Amino acid sequence: MAGSAAARLRRWATTPAAALVALLLGVYAYFYQAGGWNQNSRFNLVRATVEDGSLRTTRFAKNTGDDAVRDGQHYCDKAPGASWLCTPTYAVMYWAAGSPARPSPRWLAWAAWLSIVIAVSVPSIIAAVFLARLARALGLSPGASVVVALGWGLATMGLPYATLLYGNQIAGAFLLIAFTLLVEIRRGAPATRARMLAVGALVGFAGATEYPAALIAMPVGAYGLWVARLRPCLWAVLGGAVPLAALAWYHAAAFGSPTTFPYDYSVWQEPHTGWFMGVGEPHAFALREILVGEFRGLLYTTPWLALAVPGAVALAWRREHRVEVLVCAWAVIIFLWLNSSIPPWHGGWGAGPRYLVPMLPFAAMLAGGVLAWITAAPPPGPRRGAVRGAQLAGGVILAGLLVFSAAHMFAATAVKPEIDTRYKRPYQQFVWKHFRKGELSVSTQSIDMRGNPPGAPRQAWNLGMKAGLDGHASLVPLYVWCAGATAWLLWTLGLLPRPRRRAGDARGGGGAPPGSR
Repeated sequence: MAGSAAARLRRWATTPAAALVALLLGVYAYFYQAGGWNQNSRFNLVRATVEDGSLRTTRFAKNTGDDAVRDGQHYCDKAPGASWLCTPTYAVMYWAAGSPARPSPRWLAWAAWLSIVIAVSVPSIIAAVFLARLARALGLSPGASVVVALGWGLATMGLPYATLLYGNQIAGAFLLIAFTLLVEIRRGAPATRARMLAVGALVGFAGATEYPAALIAMPVGAYGLWVARLRPCLWAVLGGAVPLAALAWYHAAAFGSPTTFPYDYSVWQEPHTGWFMGVGEPHAFALREILVGEFRGLLYTTPWLALAVPGAVALAWRREHRVEVLVCAWAVIIFLWLNSSIPPWHGGWGAGPRYLVPMLPFAAMLAGGVLAWITAAPPPGPRRGAVRGAQLAGGVILAGLLVFSAAHMFAATAVKPEIDTRYKRPYQQFVWKHFRKGELSVSTQSIDMRGNPPGAPRQAWNLGMKAGLDGHASLVPLYVWCAGATAWLLWTLGLLPRPRRRAGDARGGGGAPPGSR
């Protein structure tokens, strides 16, 4: 049995998925962003649950300005899913440390870092693998599918938000995985109980992590009913009932009713508008700003996502992919609508329009659809050379946009993704200003501290800093890791030479060389 498991592990190591996991895990786990009101509110719930056995965060209220207050007691004012995912890791570390009454700041930072890696980074990495699977199911080549996955994982806000304790990234990751499992059913995979239970659990937990996830969950559910039919979908309903029942219990225990949301007791009295999950009348100014504005423009910092429009056309050119394209397009459009209709459209401190984060893997899938045209065999005849030249130019443009986008996201992640709203041109005035000087991981707010005072000791760090490096030198170990993982990825895709088989292998059953197909 052990030998069989080892053989499976060796075979998996020769797949692009293994190299993709290594690359993204190295990047995401390299950074610890320390505290912030949104993160601290969620982590307060983790600490209250583990340290006090309570949902009340009153003892930790000093750490955040994002709170819900009911009957004089403080609670987390966010959906609880992200906190739930952090709780097991923190509990193990807390009990292993002897359940300290006052954990030291150094220990608490390491505990928060590992909790976030497991709760946010790991689901994001798994979702990237599934995004590549989705791209394959929609007709892209293995190499193009990896480009789509890396595009979302490194060249969108998926990168900085995979290092932060927010719910947006987790919700998008879970919805993408669930949708991929359903698409694979349409492509021939069996609608087993396990698969359908997983689909339901993922969709339900996405809703328990970020309430507006319901806006994407609805078309994903309808798609599942279409491809899997009624009886298998009953298992999905059962799978979704577990996290949703837990959510209803949490609402009742903390806020008095299963249907009462934390926002009803939030200290922030923003006007609640909208017809459903915040979707209301869209505003042209907000839509323009979240798309192309210098303050929070999605396409201003990650312009490759503008290819979602031609990419959707390229994918939908084949009739059998049109329903899947429609679901992805719905996810993008409805979240743009949502973000442009809510009063705090800018999302507070952030590296972009963070309310759009749940739809980003779907947008990346559509944008990556241009690869269906770029990598297609040109038609025979006199136009073959012109078409091939246009495809090459398109590939160069896509590569340039991806590099530009990834540079912005990496710089924001390395410096500080929670950017103060006083910077109206945040990348020019804050991110690149600090990055050029080698001023990295500059947050001065800890996970156990409310303020972010200028000149205070730095609370954020990266693993290079923990090894004694500083400035740009602290990123050198990460660059080395990425170079090795990229070489591994190219090797699994057959783009780097593989070892030749020895003569003895051919005679004696040594088998095919690693990575052969």
